[in-house]
Amino acid sequence: MDEMRKKIIIQEINSWKESRMLPEQYCNYLLALYCQGELPPSKSNKTRSKKK
Repeated sequence: MDEMRKKIIIQEINSWKESRMLPEQYCNYLLALYCQGELPPSKSNKTRSKKK
């Protein structure tokens, strides 16, 4: 799979995670698959740490 397609898919999964269209665990699983085991930093993690 080419890199551009992977980036688009990862962005979509992150948006699903933020909007809670899918459970967070499912999104993490899909991200792990597309990122080959490494979870990219998501926007939701950054906003949560700022709120605390």
